[in-house]
Amino acid sequence: MRHRAHAVELGRIRGDIGRWARQTGVPEDVTIDLQLAVGEAVANGVEHAYGDDADGTVEVEMELRDGRPPAVLVRVADRGAWRPEPESPGFRGRGLLMIERLARRVRVQCSPGGTEVCFEIPFPA
Repeated sequence: MRHRAHAVELGRIRGDIGRWARQTGVPEDVTIDLQLAVGEAVANGVEHAYGDDADGTVEVEMELRDGRPPAVLVRVADRGAWRPEPESPGFRGRGLLMIERLARRVRVQCSPGGTEVCFEIPFPA
């Protein structure tokens, strides 16, 4: 999926995830975790990767991995510039923490060409 890096796209992305999950047989509880984690990763891209006037995109890739346990592999990427975290985020700045609680093998890779967040959400045993 490729969407504009704009907050109004978050609802569309959640809907796309829900449809994909139903088509691929992802359990409902995994779908909810997937929507939350991907939503946080996309929101980070929307908020931090591009300036207020930028016309950027956010890409979301998902793959169902068969295995023990099965899992959904996720990649969320933007082409914006990484901005350092503020000294005091206040009530904000919990997106990556939430992703880490919902997923495993969370990896954030920053480069001059953008930021990529990868993780997997396993099915319950």
